Amino acid sequence: MLGIHLLQCLNGCTTDIWSAVDFQPEVDGVRCRLLNEPPRCPLCGGLARPNILMFGDWDWRGHLYQEQHARLQQWLNAVKRLVIIEIGAGTAIPSVRHFGEFQDGFLIRINLRESDLPTGRRGIGLELGGLEALRQIHVALDALS
Repeated sequence: MLGIHLLQCLNGCTTDIWSAVDFQPEVDGVRCRLLNEPPRCPLCGGLARPNILMFGDWDWRGHLYQEQHARLQQWLNAVKRLVIIEIGAGTAIPSVRHFGEFQDGFLIRINLRESDLPTGRRGIGLELGGLEALRQIHVALDALS
């Protein structure tokens, strides 16, 4: 489950993380305001927040991420011929781009404006939108079989 679907206590009364499935936000789109009650911590009753790492966020509960990261590393170590398909990752927040660039595999970078690969990097940059690029990859794979 992704962090956006998980909550944690804003007060830090617990390191627990829980599902946000019961919180259905009602939003006034014009005023950009939440209309219903915000999610609450089941232990202390204080506000809950998404379990997402923000910039300079010392209160993020990252143990679930660390477990997922360890499983990802195990999987990457077992893969024989890795292909990374990166769709729409830009340079403004480059964490996704860095992930693909530092893996030992073939990188397919799909980006309308920033499709260049670093010098010497194995892969291809496709200056296309995500859906169109995936359609073209599908056609090319069909032609091979």
